[in-house]
Amino acid sequence: MMLLAFQVLCFLSSRSIIIDAFLSPKPKALTQTNAASAMISSVLHAAPAKKVHILATEADVTAAVHQIVESSAKKAIATRGHFALAIPGGSVLKVLSALNPDSDWVEKTTLAFVNHKCVPIDDVSSAIEAQAREKFLDRWGLTDIISMGGTSDGEKEAADYERKMKAIPESKLPRDADGFPMFDLALVGVGDDGHIGSLYPKRGEIDVVDGPWTVPAFQKDPPSISLTLPVMQRAKCTVISAAGQSVKYPNGKASAMNLAIADKDVTPKDFPASALRECAVWILDEPNGSEMDLELSTVEKAVADA
Repeated sequence: MMLLAFQVLCFLSSRSIIIDAFLSPKPKALTQTNAASAMISSVLHAAPAKKVHILATEADVTAAVHQIVESSAKKAIATRGHFALAIPGGSVLKVLSALNPDSDWVEKTTLAFVNHKCVPIDDVSSAIEAQAREKFLDRWGLTDIISMGGTSDGEKEAADYERKMKAIPESKLPRDADGFPMFDLALVGVGDDGHIGSLYPKRGEIDVVDGPWTVPAFQKDPPSISLTLPVMQRAKCTVISAAGQSVKYPNGKASAMNLAIADKDVTPKDFPASALRECAVWILDEPNGSEMDLELSTVEKAVADA
């Protein structure tokens, strides 16, 4: 019941309920999912997010994320002596590659991955861990990393990754009353289609809300593993950032950000990122926030909201 209450709170201002959660096929690994909990995660129209910050430039977004990482680390270490951080791949790695830690918090940090392909962990072309090591982890000197096994077996990798996380003492990775891990900071990326981690639209993985910490995802080949939605929601601070543009995409991910943050009709089943509306701090540069009628914010305000 506590888990159900938590999910309802995340969508407290929900607009309406649609009964489609049971129409989508579920992967084999999801057959034990509690149906009621799955529906709560998948069919609610959430109210627009409140902690949304549109910053003037890509550099401002990077600065805000850097300051949130530093402040989250120092706060966690001051409270219990350790910092638990979860990161994705993609553009977040670019942001973190420019960070030079200004204290010894790295030595007291445990790092997990929000999602990761089931590939050899030294494959720089595909493995998030290898890419992160090359870009910044080795330079930082961060060694307490929860690594994948490096096989292509999605179900085994997901089960093994969850087992490794559960072996970490609560002094390093706290749990909530429902037994879920509570990362001090989770940096989560959003795809153009709304996927978060490896939780993709209209697939059963987004419905896993009643127990598992990780789930195998078979959207692509090779498969991936992903933290489940409740784990992303329960981080003490969840941050989603989007910045940068190109000739092909002059407004970056503006359409995706609008759907994730403000669209009144979208559901988490349609667009998984919308499930984090009430649980995340959203930090965008001006192009990526251009489809929302919001005033410019500041780095300081974004950091204070985290």
